[in-house]
Amino acid sequence: MSLNKYMHPKNRYKNAKPSFLQLALKYPDFRALTTQDESGKVFLDFKNADALRALTRCLLKEDFDLTVELPTDRLVPTLPLRLNYIHWIEDIVGTDGKKWGMDIGTGASCIYPLLASKMNQWSFLATETDAENIFHAKKNVENNNLSHLIYVKNGADESILTSSLQAFTETKVFDFCMCNPPFFADHMEAQGLVTTRSDDRPDAGSVSTASPQECIVAGGEVGFVRQMIEESTVLREKVRVYTSMLGKKSSLAQLKEELRHQKVAKFSTTEFCQGKTMRWGIAWTFDPTVTFPRSQFEARKTKPPILYVIPKGSGSVEYKVHDLARHLRNILESIKVHCYQGKQAKAYTSITLTATENTWCHQRRLRRQKQLKNSGPALESQLQAGKCSEGEDDKISNDTQQISTTEGGEPSKKNDKNGVTAKSSEEEEMSSAESSDSPVKNSSLKRSLNDPLDVKGIDSKRFCTEISKESNESKDSSEKPAPENEKEKELGSQNGINKSGEKPPKEYILKCVMRLKRSGENINLELEWLDGTSRELMHQVFTFLKNKLA
Repeated sequence: MSLNKYMHPKNRYKNAKPSFLQLALKYPDFRALTTQDESGKVFLDFKNADALRALTRCLLKEDFDLTVELPTDRLVPTLPLRLNYIHWIEDIVGTDGKKWGMDIGTGASCIYPLLASKMNQWSFLATETDAENIFHAKKNVENNNLSHLIYVKNGADESILTSSLQAFTETKVFDFCMCNPPFFADHMEAQGLVTTRSDDRPDAGSVSTASPQECIVAGGEVGFVRQMIEESTVLREKVRVYTSMLGKKSSLAQLKEELRHQKVAKFSTTEFCQGKTMRWGIAWTFDPTVTFPRSQFEARKTKPPILYVIPKGSGSVEYKVHDLARHLRNILESIKVHCYQGKQAKAYTSITLTATENTWCHQRRLRRQKQLKNSGPALESQLQAGKCSEGEDDKISNDTQQISTTEGGEPSKKNDKNGVTAKSSEEEEMSSAESSDSPVKNSSLKRSLNDPLDVKGIDSKRFCTEISKESNESKDSSEKPAPENEKEKELGSQNGINKSGEKPPKEYILKCVMRLKRSGENINLELEWLDGTSRELMHQVFTFLKNKLA
């Protein structure tokens, strides 16, 4: 399916596709590489490298007034993808005032500096290690009269950032750096002989035009960006925002882990969607004033919280918001769920829940095993004889399948015969568009609700980690419930300490916010997803709490 609806809103090709007919009428070189059917519709063979090259040259001239030479043995840049990357950087650093950027591995086309300088009058240091690419990049800059904004330099050195930045004297500080590193670690991976792509994923719709030096580097894209991260910890504020594009989704988890290892507190990722192709972006900074935008593709996953009206008389406590919250908090902390108090009001409270392991499933079975250990052979013989009921063991997971009050109060989706929650058609299409290189295998995320996740089997690399540190929030003593659009504020400090003196765990399988608020005569319980390995875990916690309140 097409991902164009998730293109950056400012991308000129999101709602206005190029007219091949108009281009063919205006540019003879392009017309020679097209075909036309009886109705007059013009077609282009995207598996023909010459046709791709002609299309890119025509679009650069037609839409940006750029004259660009593209060598036959070098990468042909696709414009929608490059524009998505540039617009993302615009969202981060802004477009007001003079900006300095660094393009690492600018290529023969020098495409990023040319586009960004033409659109925003940004200045660039463009580095390149290949002599032929340097020659063509300089020529393209000169042909478009942009030499006063773009400086093409030889970056042939073991360092990626450090040497080039230290030798450059036109500016002392850069607003950003950008990079489109070689995707592959060796020729076998580049030729698809070694791949993590799923067998049912369709082949690429266009031909690869990259030369070996443009698509292969020792360590692949992960090794390349990992070196960027290491150098950035030395350069720090020399570059305000460090960014890179990635060709494989599986690279994200490894690089986020490296950022945590290097104690980089603030980073973000995004998706670049165009046509049937998706790429990923990663950015990090040492500047606390930087804010990162959320991509439209990621925003589509946002779902309303799970809602439950707490029956009166629940929990054998007084039917008041803070009494019920205290009761639930004690229950959660008894099963080792970290609770951090967020914003409070007279009729409202929010608590951030963080769990490092699944301790809420099979509570009865755990108690019985403990009794068995303490009681010896007598109870064991009862178990073998079937005298102890197993009926309540799976109550949580069974109830999870039967939740009638689901996210946003809508009916839950039916399960298929294997117990796996059925996807909507849009979710199916999105999952087919996403890379199969996800660090968390689908099979582990889509387990049956009757077979809750065994977190002991989850590799620690797949745990989620705190992305940002947020300021402490003082408790609000007003009687008004907290506004729902202030979710970040109500979470309080990510370094907050609970009443037991424990800090929130940095590695976890589930993080969600629990809210209790009065609505008329009733008190509502909400659970809203923040992060973790699977939303199913939040549904299990919801059912666990619901059973405790019954």
